[in-house]
Amino acid sequence: MHFASSGDPVLDRRYLLARAELDAGDALAAAEILDPVLAEAYHFTAAWHLYGLAQEALGHREDAATAWRQCLDLDPNDHFGARLDLARIGALPAEQATSENFSGALFDDYAERFDSHLTQALHYTAPAILKDALKRCCDNAGRAFRFGTVYDLGCGTGLVGEALRAQSGFLAGCDLSPRMIARAQAKKQADGAPLYDKLAVAGLTAFLASRPDQSAELVTAADVFIYLGELAPCFAQSARVLAPNGLFAFTAQSHEGAGVIVGQDRRFAHAESWLRQRLEEAGLLPISVEPASIRQDRGAPVPGLLVVAEKR
Repeated sequence: MHFASSGDPVLDRRYLLARAELDAGDALAAAEILDPVLAEAYHFTAAWHLYGLAQEALGHREDAATAWRQCLDLDPNDHFGARLDLARIGALPAEQATSENFSGALFDDYAERFDSHLTQALHYTAPAILKDALKRCCDNAGRAFRFGTVYDLGCGTGLVGEALRAQSGFLAGCDLSPRMIARAQAKKQADGAPLYDKLAVAGLTAFLASRPDQSAELVTAADVFIYLGELAPCFAQSARVLAPNGLFAFTAQSHEGAGVIVGQDRRFAHAESWLRQRLEEAGLLPISVEPASIRQDRGAPVPGLLVVAEKR
């Protein structure tokens, strides 16, 4: 069980004060406030996570890692994203750092302002550029820009669904966040029909595992893999559900090095060579891989890749 509260109003107020001190740039004050709080409330998971952030800010990475490991001992389901922080400082392999509970809770809180924040503040373009890339690939192959069944992984509020509804026969989506799914469920087509034919509260791989073999012509994942470290299971399931010559289109945050990392933004970045290797292992042939910044962070474009692969 995770604890966002100590159960003691006095200790909770001290925790909030420590958080304010850390936000103001005084990590030492935050750590000094938290020391007696944790001595009295050892089970206080949120305070352990904050203590790790304070120790990191002080340059004490081992102490930070110890605090975040204590978070995981108290809360193996990782509602505070401690695995991400451990990977961010190099104390855990990035492929092992996925925290579905943290991501689901994050997007539940984000659901009401998701569309406006993405499109206006972050200049999010993934649905549009995915659609353009898919059309180019279909045109180049001399095939119709039309897909009988589409699985939209991490569909959020349905932005990809809106972009591709006209090209989709049966459109199904999944997301970890019940509130995101509720927002997608409320969206309608011009004729009043639901935007999606099927929606599920589920992780990507679990959703795909529930679908029949060779049941889709297109699988999409727009700005979703920034929340997953190891993608091999998702790639393998995507290949299984795709019919021959079906397409798998996704965006990923990228970096110039090798393998997978967790950046300071607590997002996963995958190297192009790593993505190509995992796609090949899954039986998916990349037919288009191009640089693409799909959003901004603090006013700067985030480096990324736009990938379309084909089931062979």
